[in-house]
Amino acid sequence: MNPPPIQTDVFIIPILETFLVYAPLRRVAFFTNPAGVNLLERLRHGPIEPETTEQDEFLRFCAEIKLTGSEGDFPITTFDVAEYLPNEVTLFLTTRCNLRCVYCYADGGETPERTMTLETAKRGIDFVCQSARARGLERFGVGYHGGGEPTQNWRVLTESFAYAKELAKANGMEVYGSMATNGVLTPAKRAWIIENFAGVNLSVDGCPTVQDAQRPTPGGKGSSRAVLETMRAFDAAGFPYGVRLTVTAQSVDRLPESVAYLLEHGHPKRMQVEPVYTLGRGKAGGLAVDSQGFVEAYLEAKQIAAPTGVDFYYSAARLDVLTNRFCQSCGEGFSLTPSGLVSSCYEVPDDTVEYAERFLLGNFDEQAGQYRIDGEKLARLRDYRVEQIAWCQDCFCKWHCGGDCMYKSQHSLQEGVFAGDPRCEVTRALTLDLILERIRQSGGKVWAGNLEQASPADEPQYSLEN
Repeated sequence: MNPPPIQTDVFIIPILETFLVYAPLRRVAFFTNPAGVNLLERLRHGPIEPETTEQDEFLRFCAEIKLTGSEGDFPITTFDVAEYLPNEVTLFLTTRCNLRCVYCYADGGETPERTMTLETAKRGIDFVCQSARARGLERFGVGYHGGGEPTQNWRVLTESFAYAKELAKANGMEVYGSMATNGVLTPAKRAWIIENFAGVNLSVDGCPTVQDAQRPTPGGKGSSRAVLETMRAFDAAGFPYGVRLTVTAQSVDRLPESVAYLLEHGHPKRMQVEPVYTLGRGKAGGLAVDSQGFVEAYLEAKQIAAPTGVDFYYSAARLDVLTNRFCQSCGEGFSLTPSGLVSSCYEVPDDTVEYAERFLLGNFDEQAGQYRIDGEKLARLRDYRVEQIAWCQDCFCKWHCGGDCMYKSQHSLQEGVFAGDPRCEVTRALTLDLILERIRQSGGKVWAGNLEQASPADEPQYSLEN
């Protein structure tokens, strides 16, 4: 057999005494030995003629799983539309906060107080409704987030969403609402959220001692009891919510315990686990978590979560995602700061944070009655694709993490060039775990996500003798 050459990204990952072959765009992974690696390297440069029966069998196997040839790549996701027509708005309602989390990326509650007006919120909602209509969509989204706790600007939150529902009805559309919240809510606020939103993300770090230490009130009291009451209220109503845990050096050893606690006392649909971001109050000494320590704790916690069926994940390790950018901040996101500035990124909630000028795209022109977007800034953000990041080109995770968070990467630049980050180590380790898991689930030898799986006994030979 004389198969065509390899014309897709193929990564060779040494693991103990063997090699993992991974082709992300073909959704293929298997183990081989040095002789197999040698043949694959030769196939990168052109067709080869097999010299032995073993080589012929190996080349046939590569053809059968569609590793070779020009066809078979799964599509990658990129911008929904060429124009800037966002169909979701995220409103950063306030810098006020009823907690003082020790690692807050935005220094919530300690920066000069800023609150959004109802008029500013309505303008953003109008814009995404119009954009959704221009795209022929039947729904648009309104989210609440920011450098403080959104529910601390309660009147604007409730009245703006009421306006969004009226606007959607007038246009024959639907609107969905969501929010990121610290969960320290009154019963009345919980009831309103359950009645109006499609879901929320609760920021909660685990068992009471961890939660109270990392997410205290301004007076130093714990917040665990209030958050637990919120979870119970959501569960009683069958309201869908996710939880987000931030792991610091002080809490990493207790991550498995924290995950077990939250699953025992609540029923979240999702659990997102992230190492602390060294931004804002997160820059404080002693908070940064060792990458290897985080990975070990995460994998142990993952085993605890697995029997419950909860979606347990870390944001940059996403095997089912093929993309060339991490998120909408790369030229598609539409968020509004309290003063009405357009931000492309959740982590740029106002113009005071570091690197804000790179992510603030424009504002509302009162005289013209429309948003003015800086085309050059938008183009630069849209050009931040993994294909353009030299550091990422040899990384087997690149089509999954998409270069990771653009905002965080600004803090890892060396002479203006991205040169890696501790998150890269975490992403590689956890993505590798997901690949190995798929191989185990497929019989322990090969994962071919682009094919119907044969039984293990029927799988073709794929290892070569040295």
